Amino acid sequence: MNAVGSYIDRDSVIHHLHPVTKNLLFIGTFVICLLTNHPAILAGLFLGVILVGAAAKLPIGQSLKLLKSVALLIVIFSLVIWPFTLKEGQVLAQAGGLKVYSVGVWYGIAMTFRFCTIVLMSIYWMMFTSISEITLGLVTLGMPYKMAFSFSMSLRFVPLIINDLHTIKDAQRSRALEMDKGSLYGRIKKNVAILIPLSSRALGLIKQISVSLEARGFESGNGKRTSISKRPFTGRDFGMTAGLVCLFAALVLLRVMAVGLITTSVL
Repeated sequence: MNAVGSYIDRDSVIHHLHPVTKNLLFIGTFVICLLTNHPAILAGLFLGVILVGAAAKLPIGQSLKLLKSVALLIVIFSLVIWPFTLKEGQVLAQAGGLKVYSVGVWYGIAMTFRFCTIVLMSIYWMMFTSISEITLGLVTLGMPYKMAFSFSMSLRFVPLIINDLHTIKDAQRSRALEMDKGSLYGRIKKNVAILIPLSSRALGLIKQISVSLEARGFESGNGKRTSISKRPFTGRDFGMTAGLVCLFAALVLLRVMAVGLITTSVL
């Protein structure tokens, strides 16, 4: 069984894209989300990311389950903070000295879609792009190999650690440890029972990777590195890249003209 958020091999249009195109799809989605703060546009981008996952034949339910684990924090940050702090538009409600502003509410909704889009795209990117493809794509874009490899390996840790976290939580629950009950201090104290074995597991993984790299002579030789993947750019790659460039240019133009924004005071 695949770890949550790890690479899943599928015979899909997205999987057959060039590694550079896959990396540009992830980077482009991140940048494009920062160019607008209109909830309708960001909601459309969120649906577009879901369509990308469907085109890649990925388990949508599994990815949304992983997104759900951070969605609560996103909602708290976006819909609880911004309506009170962004003091623009009409006052929708008032309680004592606190006021809820209309622009703040819309901006909070927009930020919810923005963060969910970026997180979901990150999950999909790791699901349809292998570690070797991420490294190859970054090296092709001009990043030094060691830096690209370190970045790729750090991403590989994310699904493994999340999977281990769920395993440790289930093991502690089977020992009658109720982590969701009690006071805030009590719940924080109970989480120590998770952090200690999780830290031990992470250190064990680091040691295994270190020994593996040393055994394979990671830093030996001064010749130019080659890759087993020789996938050429195809019409699909050029089409996907052209689409991202056009969308990026359109949103930059709208941003400069202050069109399609609910506020210009914040990003």
